[in-house]
Amino acid sequence: MDYTDAQRVDGIFFKERNPDSQPEDVEMVSVEESGESVNTKYDMVRNKKNLALIINNVKFDKSTGMPERQGSDKDASAIKHTLESLHFQVINRTNLSVKSMEQIFWDISTRDYANYNCFVCVILTHGEDNNWIYGTDDKVKLDDLVEMLLPNRCPGLIGKPKLFFVQACRGTKFDSGAVMHDAGDMRKKYENITSYKVPLWADVLLAYSTVPGFYSWRNSTNGSWFIQSLAHIFGKHGDRLELQQLMLSVNRRVAYEYESKTSHSEINEMKQVPCIASMLTKELYFYK
Repeated sequence: MDYTDAQRVDGIFFKERNPDSQPEDVEMVSVEESGESVNTKYDMVRNKKNLALIINNVKFDKSTGMPERQGSDKDASAIKHTLESLHFQVINRTNLSVKSMEQIFWDISTRDYANYNCFVCVILTHGEDNNWIYGTDDKVKLDDLVEMLLPNRCPGLIGKPKLFFVQACRGTKFDSGAVMHDAGDMRKKYENITSYKVPLWADVLLAYSTVPGFYSWRNSTNGSWFIQSLAHIFGKHGDRLELQQLMLSVNRRVAYEYESKTSHSEINEMKQVPCIASMLTKELYFYK
């Protein structure tokens, strides 16, 4: 039976100005001016490691009002197997309180990443709108966790891809779908520079199981639509397709191959599509 995953850098500020005017005394420098070749792919070196963290929250304190997430262990097992096939060292954590979630992110942020290519985090839990996700005892802002791994707080991951996959509801709306008729089918460039700045949120990808405001579906026997699709697509094509192509395939699989089956007619035959926010600056290819 299908269930949802919910029960119910310091900024630079300009003074206000005429919208037709331009900021004064700002010099714009093109990164292409040197004529040197730009590395457009993230370094994924075979003799370096890849690190993954899986947080699988299944049971919750009564005070949260959140039910047990049946089928989530199936997700955790499937995505762990897939990540290990892509040469990720996987850290598994189950039923973490908010404090424990914050602690594991702190621990991750203080590691030495000299011999690592990439970091992946998979969070399986309940959620609400405005990016709230649940520990076993309370809720926490997803952004507060992610920000612990940005360059100003985790210098070791600067310039390295940081991927977050979140299976959780993001609101209380249902997607009933619509019937479709007759449808056819930078580091190497700057080696001579002592230091340079990158945006704090560069090299981050946030992949959500559903769009803002909507429920996210999970089967009590087979796991969630999103994580099962993620594990399947990455397991089958992860070593030959670029990450964005992989995510398109995940989106397509969830959108067209799944539909809710429940005894409650008002939420039967519902649909879902994942939502990806990419701040990556290069192409990313995994390897087996």
